[in-house]
Amino acid sequence: MIEDGGDPSAAGQRLDAGLLRELGVGAAKATLLQFSSAFCAPCRAVRRVSSEVAALVPGVQHVEVDAESHLDAVRALGIWRTPTLLVLDAEGRVAKRATGVPGKPQLIAALGDVL
Repeated sequence: MIEDGGDPSAAGQRLDAGLLRELGVGAAKATLLQFSSAFCAPCRAVRRVSSEVAALVPGVQHVEVDAESHLDAVRALGIWRTPTLLVLDAEGRVAKRATGVPGKPQLIAALGDVL
């Protein structure tokens, strides 16, 4: 399900550039920032869908973060479950937030709002 609002990380907040670098986010028109955990089956599905979308849409990168290894970032961003996917614009603002497994058409539509 793709949402916007209700959480600071989904309200158009620009994320700290240092935090993004720490998480492995580089320069791109849009970033699919995925928070996962080791034994999470839905996380594998989100990884597959996000990777496919990033390969299809020019200028989009997919970055997967192990939530357990980045607890400070998880707390700062209000990540309460995995998988959580943040759709970031080129400036590092959260445009959309998805929990669970979004469909490829939903993800492409969310990126359309950013690109």
